[in-house]
Amino acid sequence: MPPKIYVISLATAQERQAFMRQQLQSLNVPFEFFDAIHGVKNPDHYLFKKYNDTKRTQLRGANASLKLSQLGCFASHYLLWEKCVQDNEPIIVLEDDAILLPTFMQFAENAGKFASHYGLVWMQPSRKVANQAGHPIEKIGPFTVKKFAKGFAGATGYLITPTTAQILLNYSAEWLYPVDNTMDRFYDHKVESVGLDPACLMQDDNFESFINGPDAAGHKRTLRDTIRREYANLKDNLKRASHNTAFLIRWKITGG
Repeated sequence: MPPKIYVISLATAQERQAFMRQQLQSLNVPFEFFDAIHGVKNPDHYLFKKYNDTKRTQLRGANASLKLSQLGCFASHYLLWEKCVQDNEPIIVLEDDAILLPTFMQFAENAGKFASHYGLVWMQPSRKVANQAGHPIEKIGPFTVKKFAKGFAGATGYLITPTTAQILLNYSAEWLYPVDNTMDRFYDHKVESVGLDPACLMQDDNFESFINGPDAAGHKRTLRDTIRREYANLKDNLKRASHNTAFLIRWKITGG
């Protein structure tokens, strides 16, 4: 039996829900909508206290604060990680702008095997680097499982196990980045960046984003902010490179 599928969606997003319902019902796949946290309408949500804007400013500079919609998105995924741990079962998390590809059912049929091998499996293509090849690890069904050197922008769809959900919950005791960037920081929390070839879903860019919006009009980054941002990026790049090098060395020595 495949892991339970949860679709994160705002209660008011009727068009998106109809889009997801049509796709999943046509495949005869059971699923459940999970009410997303509307950050703008719930600015005092208890989970938002985890967000440290002061530290984010130190890392990313002024005017880089997370939007309430981004906090709401983070809270929605966070609550599903909690549910994954409480139920002690792997789950598939989809956002309501996911386009299910023909390979989706093949992934669902093999999801139990994926969950027994990996704590987090990205079901979407990598959007961090165009045509990022990835390092082949093994074959499961029709998929080549790959370790990626950079993460997956967006959190359109992924499989997660209770153990990994708890790791991400622990790592997210303090929020500094959007949820997808937090999940992408594999070189910090040590949840490897694992994806599929071919991917089994993609994001529908035709839907208007409830999360991202334009920067404040007329904002110009100061030299100090630029230095802060570049320094933080340099540290991350060095840690990422070190982690990826260590992975490749272990792989060559042990073959896994």
